[in-house]
Amino acid sequence: MESLNPGGTGKDRAAMNMIRKAEEKGLLPPPGYAGDLLLTPISNRDDDDDDKSNLLELMILQAMERSRTGGLVVEGTSGSTGIALATLCVARGHACLVVLPDDQAGEKKAILKSLGAIVYEVPTAAISNPNHYVNIARRVAKVAREKFELQAVFMDQFENPSNHQMHYEMTGPEIWRQLPNIDAFVMSSGTGGTISGVGTYLKERNPSVEIVLVDPPGSSLYNKIEHGIAYATQQSERRIRKHRYDTLAEGIGLDRVTHNFELGLHAIDRAIRVTDQEAVDMAHWILRTEGLWIGSSSAMNLVGAIRTALDLPSGSRIVTVICDGGQRHATRFWNPAFIKDWGLKWPESNCIPECLRSIIDE
Repeated sequence: MESLNPGGTGKDRAAMNMIRKAEEKGLLPPPGYAGDLLLTPISNRDDDDDDKSNLLELMILQAMERSRTGGLVVEGTSGSTGIALATLCVARGHACLVVLPDDQAGEKKAILKSLGAIVYEVPTAAISNPNHYVNIARRVAKVAREKFELQAVFMDQFENPSNHQMHYEMTGPEIWRQLPNIDAFVMSSGTGGTISGVGTYLKERNPSVEIVLVDPPGSSLYNKIEHGIAYATQQSERRIRKHRYDTLAEGIGLDRVTHNFELGLHAIDRAIRVTDQEAVDMAHWILRTEGLWIGSSSAMNLVGAIRTALDLPSGSRIVTVICDGGQRHATRFWNPAFIKDWGLKWPESNCIPECLRSIIDE
């Protein structure tokens, strides 16, 4: 139940480790430090400086007004990692600037602003595009360091090995201590840090543990695992939709193999493709039967876990992650109008997910 973390998702773990490592390396000031150099590079600038006409520079200046340490954390995120970073930055005294794609639920943007983060919302684009939200975030951090001489860090959650490390050193061992006879770990991939870190650790403890990737429509990771090629037919330029990965699931699925995913690629045994409709149906069913209000990626994980359980012998022990709650998905995943506009069916009150129909009497 990673949705019960302070930041509301499992991203709290990676965010904490990335910030701590940056502080240890001197890339960020120590937490809570407010020395003589606080904001000096900015306060000395002329208010009429033409450079302030640049939107990104203005946002850097605005963010630093909220820093107690003189440090600035910058990240490109679909929301959850940004929220985790913003929560930690409030506690540790750093400023936080988040670049967010415009196809995310409005709740995420509202939460980030409530936490004091500066939010720059940009159109969705392929990672090869210089205006992809991750590439813009990288440029923001560079400008902050080179022009304003700030201790500014681009967290780079997709490529930063501190992400994988946290799950290898903490999440994996937690699971093993609580369930040493685990048979399978089932998880979707956003940055790849969780499934690669946990999967690597569990395989080292017991090579027979099955590690299963759950992948949404349009993501290339399914084919990477099953066929060795990172490609999905939805990536054809003639078919591509506003959302790069053709799924309503937020924060999971990619059109590339990240460093974090690659670190645990050897540990992943197979992949399961889960449709958006399966996720919607599962979310409604689990709310009705267990009282759990979950988000889109959690619903995909549950579908994958059940399908994995049905493939394994009776009594097998399966672990998955409830990585987000429904609270930050109310305007999209839990919105009937949005679901119907996406071409999906809003579940009836007696709806049973397809993966459960063979074992539940209708």
